[in-house]
Amino acid sequence: MRLKGAILLILLWYLVSAFTELPHPHEVAETFFILLFNSEPVLGKTLVQHAAASLLRVLTASLLAFSIAIPLGIVSALNRTLAEIVTPMVEALRPIPPLAWIPLAYVIFAPLPNTVQVSQIFIVFVGAFFPCFVSVFDYSRNVPEELLEMARVFKAPERLILRDIVLLHSLQGVVSGVRIGLGVGWMSIIAAEMIATSGEGLGYFIMVMYEVGGRTAEIVAGMAMIGVIGYLMNTLLLKAEKLVMPWR
Repeated sequence: MRLKGAILLILLWYLVSAFTELPHPHEVAETFFILLFNSEPVLGKTLVQHAAASLLRVLTASLLAFSIAIPLGIVSALNRTLAEIVTPMVEALRPIPPLAWIPLAYVIFAPLPNTVQVSQIFIVFVGAFFPCFVSVFDYSRNVPEELLEMARVFKAPERLILRDIVLLHSLQGVVSGVRIGLGVGWMSIIAAEMIATSGEGLGYFIMVMYEVGGRTAEIVAGMAMIGVIGYLMNTLLLKAEKLVMPWR
């Protein structure tokens, strides 16, 4: 079925290319493989180098976001006082799109030497943090109360309750939150790179290719690289989910 879907997509692409300025699939494929390991003349970097720069920013910001969102979501679900403090702030800030933070981020981080890179990491952090926190919080607060009461009846230490009941029940929320957060973070960094001059990155590459004369084959090749990396990240996370939760 996936092969049929890919074939249909390519056929539709050829059809659209016949009536628009969109380059044909074989032209994009040729450009993609040329730029994969050969530096393009404008920025002097390969697609792999641009992709590595974007990935580094996403993974750095996402790791920081998850390291805060996961424990905060679990603890907030178990502590009503903390939840009453944290959840209103999260619900107030969560609807704000990550890209809306870009102008403010540049103002806040202007005194730092690497303003653009720090701002982009912050924007990815915002995009990854909120979906992860919400997912972990929702799963953690829905731990069956009878399991907690039974554990306490048998005088189980709180440490064991947290490890063997709460964390296990929250595992699906953690995995889902990481998948969604990483996806939002990946989209956020591409858009952030388009807006600011970062010197490298897939978003910046696509924008420069547009500015130097609308080089559509290079633009679509960059978009293809974004899709390939997004697909691979999601596939790896799904495989990790099966390893962590083999019963699913």
